[in-house]
Amino acid sequence: NGKESTNKSCRLCNYSIESQLHLLHCPALRTVKQYVIQFLQAMGLDTSLVHPELTWLLGITKTGKLLDPAHHAIIRIQWRYVYAAMVRLKYDGETFSPARIKSDIARTFLARILAFQYEKRLCFFRRRHSHAGNYRLPRSAAQQAEPIGGLRLADGLLTVKTSVISVIQQQGISCDQLILNSPSSPSTTSRCGPSSSSSGARNSGFNNTQGQHGNIPI
Repeated sequence: NGKESTNKSCRLCNYSIESQLHLLHCPALRTVKQYVIQFLQAMGLDTSLVHPELTWLLGITKTGKLLDPAHHAIIRIQWRYVYAAMVRLKYDGETFSPARIKSDIARTFLARILAFQYEKRLCFFRRRHSHAGNYRLPRSAAQQAEPIGGLRLADGLLTVKTSVISVIQQQGISCDQLILNSPSSPSTTSRCGPSSSSSGARNSGFNNTQGQHGNIPI
């Protein structure tokens, strides 16, 4: 609670003494952690391997293995917004809202996916006419993206798992940014930017793609 405070109770539950260890079990964060667990499951992690302390603090499973970068990222994003909410509660008197934290987590993770997609597409387009000939992205890039979806090494297209999209959409967040780069758009293979097609056409393309492949390319 800070050196200037004499009250050492947790700012969130106001029950136990506040500490990093307590926050791992704080009842006020239960729904937030459950939401993060949904993300981990959607990205293919066996949640029976999640240690109640080591995984949330250090990104280590019960077997002592480090989490994949994507799995670790969602946990770090969670703590970023939890600590921000605690600061606002203390200095601004703002009510702690698990719902807001979950929404912030989903929105930030969506932004990270889009940034990753843009980076890989840009990397491909900058090198496709190089002296290297038929340039392909390194296999390590596909391995890095695997928990989120499939990365096509030939052109940098990322196909996001529908399970990941569903968890994001639980917070009422639009994933139109992902649908814009659907294969139904003729611009997908020529540039990274959004398609100029109408929203109706985008939604139609999304429904067709989801029905055929079960994944949403971005």
